[in-house]
Amino acid sequence: MADIAEHLQALVDDPREALNIEVKCWLDLTSKDDQATLAKAVIALANHGGGYLVLGFNELVDGSFECHLPRPATLEAYSQDLIARIVTTYADPAFQVTVERATRKSDGGVHPIVHVPGGHRAPIMAKKGSPDQKTLIAHRVYTRRPTPESAEPANAVEWRDLLDRCIRAGRDDLLDAIRGVLDGRNVAASPPTPSLLDELKAFAEAGLERWCSLAPPATHAEPTDPPGHYTVAYQIAGDIPKRTPAELMDLLLTVPGFTGWRPWWVPTRDGIRPYQYDDVLECYLGQGKQRISDPAHADFWRASPAGRLFLLRGFDEDSHRDTVAPGTTFDITLPVWRMGECLSHAAHVAQRLTGEPRPVTFYLTWKGLAGRQLAVLQGNRWMDEGHFAQQDYYSTSLTVPSDQIADRLPELVHEVLSPVYALFDLFQLPKSLVDEELQRMRGNRSFA
Repeated sequence: MADIAEHLQALVDDPREALNIEVKCWLDLTSKDDQATLAKAVIALANHGGGYLVLGFNELVDGSFECHLPRPATLEAYSQDLIARIVTTYADPAFQVTVERATRKSDGGVHPIVHVPGGHRAPIMAKKGSPDQKTLIAHRVYTRRPTPESAEPANAVEWRDLLDRCIRAGRDDLLDAIRGVLDGRNVAASPPTPSLLDELKAFAEAGLERWCSLAPPATHAEPTDPPGHYTVAYQIAGDIPKRTPAELMDLLLTVPGFTGWRPWWVPTRDGIRPYQYDDVLECYLGQGKQRISDPAHADFWRASPAGRLFLLRGFDEDSHRDTVAPGTTFDITLPVWRMGECLSHAAHVAQRLTGEPRPVTFYLTWKGLAGRQLAVLQGNRWMDEGHFAQQDYYSTSLTVPSDQIADRLPELVHEVLSPVYALFDLFQLPKSLVDEELQRMRGNRSFA
């Protein structure tokens, strides 16, 4: 650990570029152009065998670097989650990166450092391009080249070096799997490969971007961006029997629900009914003549015939404007119902799509938590006041066989939600509360 810390320290004390190190100025990661710039650098480092992307420096004429001024007021715009989402959006296949920080001794400035892993079994290519289609071009492969620079392989030698690295990585994985069998390890029970989760994250990120593009302009009287929302994305593993989006909509209509406002609800009214977009089924209840402005009911969802679904919904708590101000409260029981129903939805869809048990991977996010107080809005529960959240965003994931979701629902919901509730001044979500609320939810036979 000391060696890693010393290495990171050297990257900011004496920044210099090498084949495994790229240095960039401060990037505006809300800009598609700068997102593409970061993605190109990360893809090139990954294909080279791994390395580091150091942010916050300008290159001088002599090849040395100085701090890029002005510095950002905070480094929140360079968070692990944001940079990871950019990578999953632009890289194919997607892969994980980690974001570290190091403080420069000479001036005390803190700089983010993106650690890019190597050892990929296939060349990483750009999934999408930059707006100008020059900085980054879709379906192109980039690597580190002498100078150094991030660019496409320029000759047969550079292509052979890249492919040799991929072949070695694949050989190492195969040998490790063989060792696992010889050692008696259950290789089949291993967690899903990172690429499956990364692909699901990319699908969720694309859904979030699509929602942002569709949301109508806000007005003072009727804000459209809810003060908080959560997203649920899931992927059913394996090959899925081919269906059209229309057939998928018919299938979703048959999925039972436990509440009056079930997830992935399929409306039939003009203006809000689902439609096909980019080979997926899409529905946004916050647009059109029949649009809903209530945050808890203006759902946006997408469903792919490949067994991948995404849902974005505002917090129920922000729809009780007559009793609580939006953005101030997080109810103690409502999230249990919502999460229980979303997990149950995946189990039903997996059975209807495949007719057999399949692993289902979930990716879940909550945004707009900071400043909210844990409270009781519905039911007759009682709890102490004063549990506030300081963290604004949280994400998690899990994988579970579809045929185990119903039997393990209380345990799964408790596992997923406990870290979220802990953000509220370390509140411990009682397992008994989850058991009781899910029993009540399942008792809503009129909606099943």
